[in-house]
Amino acid sequence: MLEFVYPDWFWGLLIILPYIAYEIFIKNKKKVRLIHSRIDLIRNVAGRSSFLRFIPIILRVLVLLLLIISLARPRIAHKKQQITGKGIDIMLAIDVSGSMKAVDFKPTNRLEAAKKVAIDFIEKRRNDRIGLIVFSENAYTQCPLTLDYNILMSIMQNVKINEEASGTAIGMGLATAVARLKDSEAKSKVIILITDGRNNSGEIEPFDAAGLASAFEVKVYPVGVGRKGLVDFPIKTAFGVRYQKVKIDIDMESLDKIAEITGTKHARLATNTDELSAIMRHIDEMEKTEIKIDDYYVYQELFWRYLLAAFVLLLLEFIFRIIIRKEIP
Repeated sequence: MLEFVYPDWFWGLLIILPYIAYEIFIKNKKKVRLIHSRIDLIRNVAGRSSFLRFIPIILRVLVLLLLIISLARPRIAHKKQQITGKGIDIMLAIDVSGSMKAVDFKPTNRLEAAKKVAIDFIEKRRNDRIGLIVFSENAYTQCPLTLDYNILMSIMQNVKINEEASGTAIGMGLATAVARLKDSEAKSKVIILITDGRNNSGEIEPFDAAGLASAFEVKVYPVGVGRKGLVDFPIKTAFGVRYQKVKIDIDMESLDKIAEITGTKHARLATNTDELSAIMRHIDEMEKTEIKIDDYYVYQELFWRYLLAAFVLLLLEFIFRIIIRKEIP
């Protein structure tokens, strides 16, 4: 944003027109009249170079203009923000076991629905570090806590179901997320646990992991995804993919217990994308970042550039008069 510290100096522009009028109409009349027998020849020679006499006037006008602008002190204001206050550290722990292939979140499966809603959640956060854990029979850190949401969302989009997994290690997924948060100095530490099954693998029990989270003051929001009863599940055959009805148990009782241990009261169940989005919005509202944003400006001074340009033009005008027109100063 361009601004002028002393804009009243622009009133000086009013002297430019009187100066031009003086140079052209008044100063011109003070020339000495010559009596010569070949006055027509003198006029012809003078006429060819008469336009040159306006060059010094133009240069002086430009010098005046630049000096007035520099006196007005132009500068560019760059707006900056100073953010104070600690954000929230959030780990997303997402189940990628084979059961997440169930397509009761039509037209997509459970994992793709969870990824879409998680990306929407990430896009709404500001100044919070967010990371990603995926788990099936083991747990892996896909992205540590970061403020680079673009990288995080890119990683999220590439998350796939672990086709080779033979179990779901909810306890391992939760414990791995706690390990990423335990040393955090954030105002609040949160894990959003998204799963569609029950713990049947891993070396750490879910309740032990929940106790670990509680010990490090980490809140866990468990979210169950999927419908109860029979759901469509893709099966690969020699003739392509076909769907058959299967029953996938969601252990909501254990998820409720995890929530109770970590202070978030109870788990939530989403049976479609809209319900999952509503749950994530609720968590988003529950875990708001309280920060203070102060605006300030960094200024880039420009007046010296106009002074330098005025000096160059003044030097050109001097050279033109002395060297080209050979005037005596």
